[in-house]
Amino acid sequence: MKPRALLLTALLTLPVLAAAQDTAPATLPEIPPVMTPLPVSPPSVPTPPAPAMLTAPSTPAPAAVALPDVQANLFVPRTVTGKVALTFTVRSSRATPITFSVRRDNEQNCSTAPQVRVLEVGTRAVVYPLSGVSPRLCAQDLETKTAAAKGNVTFTRELELAPGEYMVESWLTGFADDLLVKVPAAPMRITVK
Repeated sequence: MKPRALLLTALLTLPVLAAAQDTAPATLPEIPPVMTPLPVSPPSVPTPPAPAMLTAPSTPAPAAVALPDVQANLFVPRTVTGKVALTFTVRSSRATPITFSVRRDNEQNCSTAPQVRVLEVGTRAVVYPLSGVSPRLCAQDLETKTAAAKGNVTFTRELELAPGEYMVESWLTGFADDLLVKVPAAPMRITVK
């Protein structure tokens, strides 16, 4: 259809549409409420349990294991002023190199290793990580370090603690040659001034 004919058709139908709107009632008629009760359905028959899922159930994540030929030591100065520097050394007595891969921990301020828990001496109140605080959203990269045969690797980090007496527990949780491991170190007592 030509544009001129289309325009003419549209102009001729506009008055008809306007008149149709004017003849429509201003309000809709009210529908009276229904006074009869709704029919009650008969009691349902218990249905048999659903058939078992055809997919295999999810398996829980494997638990971290200890490595018998790997030990860790935590070094922290006995008395500290200011930030607490932690040095975590993992020693391997294996005859072959071992690679450690550690992810950033959302509850440890996005630090990789070592993971720590700080307790106040006398009360055993957990000072770090803070309970009830929303975990951070961290990058999901891995820090990878390789210990030579019968060698070691070192991880470091800093903590800010209020003055007081603390016990610092530490461990490394990550992968060692693609095996999920947890390597703990002996706790250390420190004084922060």
